[in-house]
Amino acid sequence: MAISKDIIMHLPLFMGLTNKELDEISRNISFNLHHHKKGSVIVLSGNTCNALVTITTGVAECTTVSDDNSYKLEETMPAIHVIEPDKLFGLEQRYRSTFRALTPCNTLEISKDSLHELIGKYLIVRLNYLNLVCRNSQKLEHNPWKAMPKDTKQSIVAFIKNRVHHPAGSKCLHIKMTDLAEELNSSRWAVSNALNELADEERIILKRGIIEIPALQLL
Repeated sequence: MAISKDIIMHLPLFMGLTNKELDEISRNISFNLHHHKKGSVIVLSGNTCNALVTITTGVAECTTVSDDNSYKLEETMPAIHVIEPDKLFGLEQRYRSTFRALTPCNTLEISKDSLHELIGKYLIVRLNYLNLVCRNSQKLEHNPWKAMPKDTKQSIVAFIKNRVHHPAGSKCLHIKMTDLAEELNSSRWAVSNALNELADEERIILKRGIIEIPALQLL
């Protein structure tokens, strides 16, 4: 469907385009707009990624589950957020995480064919998409070269930060103390003490099997 340029001009994929180019895209490229009620699924982990999906309004919750199902991480994702742009191409073309509407959300979808057309015709769109894709790969490339954590508390912080989509905002890690200790190659006693220290510093909130992080940027 045709869409107003006022909607697409603020999206990461179209940043830097001229008004003429935005008008041309809004008239000629097919977009799908969807409204998601609170609690509804936007994309589901394991499903094929066959469109570039952008959350344009509202707040979503992103849930990522470990491969062995021993823990999961929940994150709040405010608009504007492009969902896993690196999953459209390459060897793994399935969503890693599930996104649900935490509040009523609107999304805009661009099919693969339409994205191919945009990338082929507009250099700025091509560069913007490459920037979206490169962000994750560069983060992963940098992780092995970071300074090793000096204690259990730093190990817990690194464990969480290395697994998030967005390096800020509220997070919630569902994990048993014994599983976290095993992941960190540490003792349950050391992990418990470190978590209690973080809780005393008001950087996390501890519940049974749950670690809440109100603001990851302050952790």
